[in-house]
Amino acid sequence: MAQNLRYRRPMRNAVLLSFLGLALASTGCLSTSHRIGKGELLKLSRTAPEQRGERVRVVQGLGTTEGPPRADRVNNNTVVVVHSPIWIDGRPHHHGYHGGGSATSSTNTGGGTVGGGSKSSGGSSLAKSKKDSGKALIILAAAAAVGLAATEGARYDGWVKLHPMHPVHLYGRYGEYTVLPLAQIDEQTAAWADHAYVRSNEGPFMKLGRAPLNRKGFTYSVLLGAGEVPLADGFEAEPGFNGHIQFGYFFSKQVGLQFDLGMAWTEDDVANTIYTSRNSLELQAFLAKAGPVHGGIFGQIGVASRFDDGIQFDDTSSMLGGGGILQLDLTTRLALTGRVGATRSFGEVANEIGVGLSIY
Repeated sequence: MAQNLRYRRPMRNAVLLSFLGLALASTGCLSTSHRIGKGELLKLSRTAPEQRGERVRVVQGLGTTEGPPRADRVNNNTVVVVHSPIWIDGRPHHHGYHGGGSATSSTNTGGGTVGGGSKSSGGSSLAKSKKDSGKALIILAAAAAVGLAATEGARYDGWVKLHPMHPVHLYGRYGEYTVLPLAQIDEQTAAWADHAYVRSNEGPFMKLGRAPLNRKGFTYSVLLGAGEVPLADGFEAEPGFNGHIQFGYFFSKQVGLQFDLGMAWTEDDVANTIYTSRNSLELQAFLAKAGPVHGGIFGQIGVASRFDDGIQFDDTSSMLGGGGILQLDLTTRLALTGRVGATRSFGEVANEIGVGLSIY
């Protein structure tokens, strides 16, 4: 059993390291381009042209994202001109409006113990080695969380006020591209477009306020704190460090499923390391909200592994856990998360508490 555990762990760590490397690589500078979704375009096309710029929902892009070509800047005194675009080669165009050099001609393509214990053959420092590896993973995961918080979490996702003649860069379903003033987008053009962009430096651009926290979609969290570590031979659990690295998907703003990598370690009376890892699926549900504060619960099921350098022993166990979550939303995509809970494994109940960042 111990040999199988040692064989599987490097594979799991390789997958996790690949994910963390991807998360770090995805961090970057925020862009001047802000995306407008298809539904928002359709709604705007049904609004009086002179009033379309009063409240437009946008999501800021990242600097690494390919942006649209440049368009001519409009000013507060730009005259509002309203007439329908003409269609050429299946794309909307307009005589007399050219948003930059190639704006109208560019084209982009778009429990109980389930495994018996055994004497460890890895020497007296197996648990300590796993603790050191766990520390390295926690540091890398925390760095990825901070990087994502500074980019993905800080992205502006909310409403802006634009001039009615602000250039809108429109993309069709198959990558076709054109640019039109906001006031000149009719329902046919909005139905043709798959999505659109506006640039904050191509006209008056006033932020009106961020949208509320939106968890729907992929998520990543790092939580650090303290917890009890179950000991072998019937001794009481000892307090120690406890951490979680989580990534998963929220099906709605309230309910999501996470893969949770938990790790905890402590030392016995003679400084021998005891290390536990917990791999589980965790269901989260946020049921209450009071302003920026959200309350929820979680439940998890998985497998725990324990390594004890003091008695040269390792074993595995099924694991069940649950508890409560509190979140403070910081932006539309970033929250400060705190949780308290308990897990049952190796025939013992271990309590824990932690706090960290969640990026959505």
